[in-house]
Amino acid sequence: MRPQAITIAILLVLVPVFAVQAQLINLKTAPVATGDQFMIQPAANAGMGGVSVALNDTLSDPFINPAKGYRIHGTEAYMLPSFYHITNGMGGAKTLTVGALTSEDKWFGGLGVAIQQLNLSPKQSNVLKDQSANNNYVWAEIGKRISSSSALGFSFSWSGLGGMGGVNLLYPQSDGVSQHGHLLDFRFGLSGETDSRGNYEAVILFNQTNMTHEISYPVYYWGPCPTCAVPLQQTTVYIPQYQSSKNYDKTNTWGMHFGYKQPVGINNWTLGGIVTFNYKSHPHIPNYELMNIPRDPGNSRAFDIGIGTSHLSDNNVTFAADFILEPVWSATWANATSDITDVGGSPGFIPKGEKIVKNNFDFMNSILKTGLGWRGDHILLQAGIMAKTYRYTLKQKDYVQQTYRRQKEHWTEWTYSMSAGVNLKGLDIKYTAFITAGTGQPGTVQQGGIWLNGVNASFSNVAGSDFIFAPDGDLALNKATVFTNQITVTIPM
Repeated sequence: MRPQAITIAILLVLVPVFAVQAQLINLKTAPVATGDQFMIQPAANAGMGGVSVALNDTLSDPFINPAKGYRIHGTEAYMLPSFYHITNGMGGAKTLTVGALTSEDKWFGGLGVAIQQLNLSPKQSNVLKDQSANNNYVWAEIGKRISSSSALGFSFSWSGLGGMGGVNLLYPQSDGVSQHGHLLDFRFGLSGETDSRGNYEAVILFNQTNMTHEISYPVYYWGPCPTCAVPLQQTTVYIPQYQSSKNYDKTNTWGMHFGYKQPVGINNWTLGGIVTFNYKSHPHIPNYELMNIPRDPGNSRAFDIGIGTSHLSDNNVTFAADFILEPVWSATWANATSDITDVGGSPGFIPKGEKIVKNNFDFMNSILKTGLGWRGDHILLQAGIMAKTYRYTLKQKDYVQQTYRRQKEHWTEWTYSMSAGVNLKGLDIKYTAFITAGTGQPGTVQQGGIWLNGVNASFSNVAGSDFIFAPDGDLALNKATVFTNQITVTIPM
């Protein structure tokens, strides 16, 4: 049996066995404007709507699958300043990324770092730490060719975070939220080519989110007024004091991704397909104020099943399109912290540690991407659009009140992209703009308004983190738009 056939046979065995994947499937139960905090690595086809199933990307592919670094010829350094802003005062960020990818003979690898200033959604405060946070990112990868047409690779990335966008808005009744924590990502990849010019890939990974939110709440009480002209014994005012609490956001993800693309016919068409699986354990979901049940742990199973096509015309125009279905099943619950005797119906008693509420989410999301690109001798132009539709049904069982609730939600998020670039004797400079609509500041509808624990308020989401709370009512939305600007500079060494 040929080496390529042996490799493909091994992949087909590994796909159903291991619970790990190449790309993370992030979960959302509300149309939150997350921003582009984690858009910190370069992509050659960024302006084409993010198409990837049947189209290679010489820059971003090694970060998704470290084994694809073997396609790099020589050494390429890159620089990536990027900026994003969310309307209606929901925050933004400035990021500077630098790094390099290299390949020589059998070995290849890469290294990169990024520094980011995250502008938090403002509370009325002049304290510097309440206005911004600093985040640091580092990643490295190494790989080796195992034959003339296949390679293995390993990558590691770490993010030290002083904040995630929008977290302070998740606690609108607080006086301030201090964040700290990290993200970890380990990937092991395989990539190669068949005798018929097909490309196959597989990646297994482990990813961890570990964040702590320290929330300060004002507590008011009546007391004497030390600055009033009236004698102290006759005057009392509300005097604020503060109490703090901690919330933990922890998720462990194991995943697997398998992809294959194959040229078809004689007219430069390529067809491709992907299968991705994530298993997520959520030991700690933060007690956001929009949740009707706190202390929710949980777990999730998520899939991506997609097809794609691409075409390169004789005049260097590239067309590509992807369609992906994303079924997800997630369950969260709350456990009794003490014995509960006041329970309606049967059995009338819930011991400590047993479930008092269970939430089941059934998602059927879908993603459609398409884009066009043209490359001349010195000029590059790209344009694309991506639409992602979220659909889920929440089924909630309250074992204390002996009630059952069913809630359906759906929305579509639209991202428009455009790139323009020049090539100057091997030096590539490209500008890319993204506009994301269909998201904003969601809340829940209660008594005709958007309310959060009785306070007229709204919130934003945590980018790069799963967000699967059970909302306490039908969702409402104050719309916002995300504007992102990115400059990519690549330099052959």
